[in-house]
Amino acid sequence: MTKSNYTHLTLVVDRSGSMESIRDDAQGGINTLLREQFAEDGELTVTLVEFDTTIDTVVRMTDAAPTYTLVPRGSTALLDAVGGEIVRTGENLAALSDEQKPEQVLFVVVTDGHENASVEYQLEAVRNLITQQRDQYNWAFQFLGAAETAWQGRDMGMSSSSFTGTGRGQGTAYNRLNNEMKEVRRLKKQMFEMEEVIPEVDDESGNSA
Repeated sequence: MTKSNYTHLTLVVDRSGSMESIRDDAQGGINTLLREQFAEDGELTVTLVEFDTTIDTVVRMTDAAPTYTLVPRGSTALLDAVGGEIVRTGENLAALSDEQKPEQVLFVVVTDGHENASVEYQLEAVRNLITQQRDQYNWAFQFLGAAETAWQGRDMGMSSSSFTGTGRGQGTAYNRLNNEMKEVRRLKKQMFEMEEVIPEVDDESGNSA
């Protein structure tokens, strides 16, 4: 028995040096998503993790929207960030009584780069963790990658979408993710259903570029 209308979101975001050119759009997209998700009906907790060569926790299991500041640096330890956080989120939720466990668990990864710095996790180990959490505990996974980087999510076994590697493309990706997440929560869906390619949208007209 889980806690009805309670969702936990783990958001793992890239802060590597290549994010510098789209920093403002990424930071704004993250903060808007968090603010609007907490405004939705139902209980929500969030774990926000950022990674480059190292992995840092911004907030863990918080029940209030944090304000995130993105400071790009370093390389891209993608597998270590994803694998390590699946384990840590699993431990956090396992510590709750059955009646306090979330009805939904959403695990989202956003990156603009390729894996190039992990030392602890290999692809197969991460894929096995994702399969276990999805099949046994109904976690819903979504990967967003800039341009050709989205294949990394598919290789891990996640639903994966690509976005244009520009500030506007990053902003559009977070907007689409935000809207999809609202639908997943409202309809109690067990998976994300985002398009494989997210078109870049003109900010003023709303039309695809």
